[in-house]
Amino acid sequence: MTGDTHAADFSRATGAAPLRKSADAARPRADASTPDASAPDAAATASGADAAGTAGTAPRGDSASARVVRAVLRGLYEGTYVPGQRLVEPDLMAQFGVSRSTVRESIKRLEADGVVEVLPYRGAQIRRLSAREARDALAVVELCVGLAARQAAERIAGSPDRAAFEEAWAHLQSFQSAPESFEFVRARNRFYQAMTRLSQNRELMRIVPSLQVHMIRRSYKVAGPARFGSYKAMTDAILAGDAAAAEDAARAHMRNIAAAITAETT
Repeated sequence: MTGDTHAADFSRATGAAPLRKSADAARPRADASTPDASAPDAAATASGADAAGTAGTAPRGDSASARVVRAVLRGLYEGTYVPGQRLVEPDLMAQFGVSRSTVRESIKRLEADGVVEVLPYRGAQIRRLSAREARDALAVVELCVGLAARQAAERIAGSPDRAAFEEAWAHLQSFQSAPESFEFVRARNRFYQAMTRLSQNRELMRIVPSLQVHMIRRSYKVAGPARFGSYKAMTDAILAGDAAAAEDAARAHMRNIAAAITAETT
């Protein structure tokens, strides 16, 4: 799959495409082991703009499995699914009105993205992300996002993708007062996608989206206001064509998140 094709799939999975609107996805119950026959059918209400950070293996379009994946991700971020919670196949079938094969496909895709783990004798459950795992993931993200920011700054002059990046930044800024919302996650993913497209690096277009799932983890929370300062530093440097400053700002942003996780767990 080419970088452009993957980026297009990521756009459909995360809602990163500019100006795309979607209906609110149905929220799953906090206890996935309790069926809720009266819950709204996520297959009917969720849209392609409702995923938040899964891309490397996200199902395409609006398939039934795609809608289940999006609903679980939304529930994870909003707190209706929590680390360690079991995902029971019959209950998910009843909740979302889908077949067993659809549920199993959804679980496989969530497992591939590191959201779900399948344990012997226990089945599927939302993965618990340790502080070490979070820091290790962020170390990889730091390198990739730093390179994306550098190359975006180097290649922004005359780029047809500049306007999309500026629009994504303006949209992200609108969430300064709600940095923990699910909609903020979508806006943030759109920002990173636009920055990565500016880099014109197809390998980064392939890799960066699959890394972002680690950034929506609800195991750890980082204060929102401080983050926007580093987003602005990245944006200003990229728009100015300052490659070194753009990379420094992007990497510092990731190091700050890792430091916050360390502080929270020590």
